[in-house]
Formats: sequence, structure tokens, C-alpha cells
Amino acid sequence: MNYVYIGKTEILALVVGLVTGAIYGGLNLPIPAPNVLGGNLAILFTFIGLVIVGLIRGEVKFGPPPKDK
Repeated sequence: MNYVYIGKTEILALVVGLVTGAIYGGLNLPIPAPNVLGGNLAILFTFIGLVIVGLIRGEVKFGPPPKDK
């Protein structure tokens, strides 16, 4: 079972992405990601499509995984 939720890893990835983007922008370097909206939306919607198929198959749930007792 895969769980989709926002945890420490996702928050850390957000912070790292923002810092990396600021550094690349400040140094006028090309970013290591698609620099057009269409490319970024393709990545986002690919993930959303994967989650939708996982939900239909019953392989994905929203929320943190249950804690082991």
C-alpha cells in the first residue's frame, strides 16, 4: 500500500527546491528542471495520473501510514 501525505520529507524537499531555485536564479544559471510551464505541468500531472490509477486499484491511500504497534 502506498500512502500520499505531506510529511517531513516533502517539507524538506520543498525547502531544498526553493533554496536551489533561489541560488540558480541569483547566479543566472539554467535551472535543473524544465524551464517552461508545460514541462512542469507534465511532471505534475504524470504524478497525479499515477495516484488516480493507484486509487482505482486500491493501492493508494491518503494520509500517513498506520503506526506499527
